[in-house]
Order: sequence, then structure tokens, then C-alpha cells
Amino acid sequence: PIMSADPHQSNFENTSQDGPQRSRILVVDDDKSTRRLVQKILNNAGYEFEGFPSAEAALLYLEDSTVDIVLSDIMLDGMDGIEFCDQIRSQTRHEDVPIICFTGISDIESLNRAYKAGASDYIMKPLRRVELLNRIDHHLEVYRRKKTAKDSIQRLNSESESKTKFLGVASHDLRNPLVSIRGISQYLGSEKFGPLNDGQHELVQTIVDASENMLLLVEDLLDISLLETGQMRIQPERQSLESIVDQAVILHSVSAYKKHIQLSKETKTDDCEACFDKKLMSRVLDNLISNAVKFSPSNTKIKIAIESDSDALHFHVEDEGPGIPENEFDKLFKEFGRTSNQPTAGESTSGIGLFVTNRIIQRHGGTISVENRSPKGTRFTVTLNRIIAHV
Repeated sequence: PIMSADPHQSNFENTSQDGPQRSRILVVDDDKSTRRLVQKILNNAGYEFEGFPSAEAALLYLEDSTVDIVLSDIMLDGMDGIEFCDQIRSQTRHEDVPIICFTGISDIESLNRAYKAGASDYIMKPLRRVELLNRIDHHLEVYRRKKTAKDSIQRLNSESESKTKFLGVASHDLRNPLVSIRGISQYLGSEKFGPLNDGQHELVQTIVDASENMLLLVEDLLDISLLETGQMRIQPERQSLESIVDQAVILHSVSAYKKHIQLSKETKTDDCEACFDKKLMSRVLDNLISNAVKFSPSNTKIKIAIESDSDALHFHVEDEGPGIPENEFDKLFKEFGRTSNQPTAGESTSGIGLFVTNRIIQRHGGTISVENRSPKGTRFTVTLNRIIAHV
């Protein structure tokens, strides 16, 4: 018989006798005899039972309590089982809890609506003990696995965030002494404290080179920390990319000259303006050009070309190096990813620069790609939208 009940009355049956290791099952059915039958089956199987005559009463209970699975009739007085499913799924704390619906009629349309509302499965009435327990066991196992996986992901994310924050603090604290070491070494090399012999000059230059390499590494690590913790803020302004490229060419001309590499710029557009953060775009160009210099052999050329269309600005960094092995393209933009290629003059490389570059471009809403040139060399292409939709 159908029971007449106050939809807001929380007169549920609680037969819990054991500790929290028992799975708690919430049952909603306005037929008291059905609730008693399910209660008996679940108690005998070792489950904890919570029974309600209405969806409204069950939702009040769920405001302060958690369950491992929900069993609900589709045809209920007041709020029906389909709306009940929808209400449960709208609550974050219960969004993954399995919901099994009871139905006494084979109504495909109602079942489809139930699935769309978030139901996990259904059982036809009259209920059969073996089928009911098998369905419950199956969905509880899936739920436990999903919950374990989500807990593991949350724990790993928390650990990763802690490590990233530590990385940022350590990088920030290392930066200042490295700047001092480089500055003092450069001052010694200027011979303002007195003349240096050839051996002393070589030692001082070694300190300068080492401190500059360490500074580049620390800057990349600091960028990773800021990117991963969401603290890197971009301040885009509409400006010309050509002036940024000119500065980058001048900055890297010395290292290119030492390797007898010709570094040049080619502008193929009259409109070099786009919306970007000047400081961060300088980091992108520095990383791409320095990589090209490191992996290019002597007596070759590196070209930075600027092109545009009505919606975007494109710039390319092209070299005449060995190219990227076909099976190693996926390593390029990964954190600490390195290919089998080695710098041609023994320069240091951390495998961080391209990862940072890719993340900066993504923050600008742009794209970066790479391809091997014919007959040799590599070409990196960056595309920047003239207007950033969001930051």
C-alpha cells in the first residue's frame, strides 16, 4: 500500500550497530512494506540502513550526512525519484554517490530521464534479493575505486603544490646571492682592482659564465613556481613585437658571435602590433633564441621572422641545426624534457625553458609549434592573437 506521509518528516529507520566500516545505504520509497523488505535484506547482508518515505525527507538528511549509495523509487508522492536524482547530483559532496532507481513499470522514457538526471542503474519491482545485492555490491565497488582514485589525486596535487611553493621560495632566495657573485666577478674581470694574468682572467670568466647559467636556471625554476601556483600575472598591452625582437637579437648577438653564427631579423609585415606582456614575451624570445644558439653548429644562420594576418601576429625562430628526432617531439614542451640532441659547444641546458615558454604562450591565449625544416634545421612558430579574450 502507498503510505501518506509528511514530505518533510525525517522518520527514518536506523539499524546501525557497527562502526564506520559498514557501508551506509539510503533507501527512499513511500511504500512502508518495501522499505521493511529492503531493510531486512540489507541488515542481513551487513549494510547500514537509512530509510525515508519521501525524497524531501531524504534530502534534509543528506544536508548533514553522507551515504555510500542511494536506492530510490521513481514513482514517489511529492518530489519524484527523477527530480530527487537531479537534486543529489547538484550537491558537490554527493555528486559521485551511486543512485539505483526502483521502478514497477518498464517505461523507457522515464528511465532515460532518470539516467539524464544522474541515476547509475535501475531495478524492476518486485525486488529480488540476489539481484538487489549484486547491483549494490557492484556499484559500491566502483564508487570505492573512484573515491580512492580522487583521494590519491587530491593528495598528489597537494604534495605537488607544496613542492612547487618550496621551489619558488628556494629559487627566490638563491637569486640574490647569484646576482652578487656574477656582479663581483664581472667587476674583477674589468681589472679595476688591478691587472689580471691570463690564468686569472680565465678563472674569473669561468665564474661569470657559471653564475649566469645558474641565474638562468633559477629564473626558469621561479617561473615554474609562479605558473604552477597561479601567481604569475600577465599585464598585456597592445604594442609592437618588433622592438622586443630587436632587443633579443642584440642580447644574444655576443653568444652567437662566439660560435660564428649569424643572427638576423626579417619583418614581413607592416603591422607588428599585438596584445602581450612585454617582460614575459622577452622571456619567450630569450628561451627560443638561446636554444637555437646552443644547438646550432658554427658557421650557420639563425633567423627571427615576423609575419601577420588580420587576427594574429606570428613569429618564427629558424636555425640550421640537426633538427628534432621524429620520435622525440613530445618531449619538447614537457617539464625537464630533453631530446637526445646536445648543445654544440658544451653549453648547459635544464630542459625547463621550452616548458616555461609554452605555458607563457598559453597564458596569452596563443600557440607554439615546432617543425623540422628541409634540408636541415628547426623552426619554432609562435602565434599571438591581436586581442586577448581573457587573462
